[in-house]
Amino acid sequence: MGGILVVDDDKEGLRLLRCVLEGEGFKAHYASSGEEAIQKLMAGISIAIMITDLNMPEMDGIELAMLTKEISPHTTIVMMTGDTSPEIPQMAADAGISKVLAKPFSPGQLLTIVRGSKYFVT
Repeated sequence: MGGILVVDDDKEGLRLLRCVLEGEGFKAHYASSGEEAIQKLMAGISIAIMITDLNMPEMDGIELAMLTKEISPHTTIVMMTGDTSPEIPQMAADAGISKVLAKPFSPGQLLTIVRGSKYFVT
């Protein structure tokens, strides 16, 4: 059980997600790269849900998901992407990603997923 980790290399994207989550009373950790997210996980923060972007430099959301599942197998991973390639859903599933959230998405769509995580604790 644990909190939320949001990973996006887009500072504006992180800011918007912070506004949505914190506006609803959720506390979250934020990382601007896959590497930073892994460092946080290795440092022992308790994460129930990771929300990550697909397209990031150096480590994309698929690679981040695979590494996260090695460190924290019960973490629910949600991947955000504007990529509509037909292979994305299967690649995501193979990496242990529970949900692909197509950009653009509404705050309500994100909050429904966050509230629905069986491991989440407020």
